[in-house]
Amino acid sequence: MSNTTYLHNWNPDLCIQLKSQANVRADFNRFLVKHIPSTEAIQQGQEFEDADREGFVLQLKSRFDEAIEENASHQTLYALYLRVSQYLRWCDKEGVWSFTQSSIEGYMNHQNERVMRGELKSSSYQTIHANIMIAFTQYLDLPRSYFNNVVVRDRSDKESYEAYTREDLKQILPFLRALFKQTHQQFIDDPERHIKAPLNIPTMTFHWKGSEYKLCGAISKMMAAATFLMAYYTYANTSELFKLKQPENASTTLGELWYTMPAFKRRAFKTIRVEMGAHELEIPKYSMDFFDKLLEASRLISDGENALLLQTITSKKVHPLATNTLQNFLRGWLEKHFTFTDQTGRRLRPVVSRFRESGAQLTTFHQGEMANNIMLDNTLEVRKKNYSEGNKQSNKGMMQDTMAIREEQARSGVKTEEARKNSGIDVLVIEKENAINLPNLSRTSNGGSCDDPFGSKSQKYSKKAHKQGLAKEGERLACADLLGCFGCPHQVIVQSVADIWCLLSFRACIEESLYLHLDAHHYRKNFEQVMVFIDSEILPKIHSKIVKQAQEKLDDDGLHPAWDEPESILYLIPERQQENV
Repeated sequence: MSNTTYLHNWNPDLCIQLKSQANVRADFNRFLVKHIPSTEAIQQGQEFEDADREGFVLQLKSRFDEAIEENASHQTLYALYLRVSQYLRWCDKEGVWSFTQSSIEGYMNHQNERVMRGELKSSSYQTIHANIMIAFTQYLDLPRSYFNNVVVRDRSDKESYEAYTREDLKQILPFLRALFKQTHQQFIDDPERHIKAPLNIPTMTFHWKGSEYKLCGAISKMMAAATFLMAYYTYANTSELFKLKQPENASTTLGELWYTMPAFKRRAFKTIRVEMGAHELEIPKYSMDFFDKLLEASRLISDGENALLLQTITSKKVHPLATNTLQNFLRGWLEKHFTFTDQTGRRLRPVVSRFRESGAQLTTFHQGEMANNIMLDNTLEVRKKNYSEGNKQSNKGMMQDTMAIREEQARSGVKTEEARKNSGIDVLVIEKENAINLPNLSRTSNGGSCDDPFGSKSQKYSKKAHKQGLAKEGERLACADLLGCFGCPHQVIVQSVADIWCLLSFRACIEESLYLHLDAHHYRKNFEQVMVFIDSEILPKIHSKIVKQAQEKLDDDGLHPAWDEPESILYLIPERQQENV
């Protein structure tokens, strides 16, 4: 005899608990009755009208079970579940039979009319169309001919995420930093009090611009603020941030191991690394103090094996931070008590994707397109679609600067710099928007860095370049003696996988250049000192884990692009020595 207990007309076998960020469920009991009531309403025994679609619902549930066994994304399944529920609500409201060709055409025509009225974007319509077609043809085996008369739209109106302007960040960041700092201090002073407190009881206070705010569910607010700050410091996307685990080893001492945490990207089926430090993404050093505090708070919440970095507590239970946590923070609290507006008068709020777009613009400006591609770790199509347009207001300012300078050039026949001065433009908009405090290190292409790139050694390069007409009078060139770096007191080696990979590639390129020399004597004369220094003074002092990962990257990805040809190393040899090669 079955021991399954049915709560009124609710069957637990028709409910699937999905493992998504929001810990949601796909309850197919709701589809069996009209107007898709909540699970709680059905469990309470309220009366509902049967929808007469049990066969389709049972088949849909069965296909969901099969998809889960095949390791399908739970988040994708929930998106399909929500789309079907919206379709069924429309059918019940309009009084039409569901899962028929006429109902599909009617529902999609309703969505198309919303597009024409400006209520829905064409790109959103295309997503609805795609989801409904997948659910009906792949999960319910309905014929594709049902969609023959459905309007097809493109995604041409899809907009890139808009970067924050410098003024936007000046409003948002101090608020988030203050909120996290204050809540963190109160949490570590008495963690048990806040962990055990009911959600409707305020346990913390937040002071902002002379006002005091009582905080309920304060741990979630603390971790939501931390999530947005992490998005600003790392430029990572939401899914990567939510998957970050507490690092096992962490040190903020320069020259030791930095914070690195693996984040699995499902569609790419590979693990990337989100790095905290002033080397990889030029993150300011003060962010490390924030990260210390975040890690401390996270471990007080839970420090078990594989504990996540971003987690919270509700009803005395530990939960991973999820999208709905951020939404509740924004809509349920922040927007009720605080009003931030941008330069155009629009409401300003923290958004992970906008921080990521801001990071994309900064990285491209300071480090180039290649560094930006590495940082975003998305396909070219995704980068062009979502992270390439910057901020509309800043773009207008940059265009005005350009037009003013070009107009002065045409009128006066002067060069760009003089035209800029004549136009009274002291600081370009693009320079103002992308101004950041970079660490006092200049990267070199041999995998190291220099703490004095414009020191005395750079003078001879600048002087020589002036004589050859390669640099303007007064222009200073950074020291470019890449072989002379090794043993130079200004050389700095940062312990990041990317930098050590570049260093190992530089070393491998030197080794492979042996066949380009006349004999071993000439090879040793050119490079022996450098090789000995790398092997005896640098690599033994690098954390073994970093060296191992860099070596694996070298084996898997090959040589760094700067050193993928042995011939490239020969250009570093002084001219008199090259003649003997």
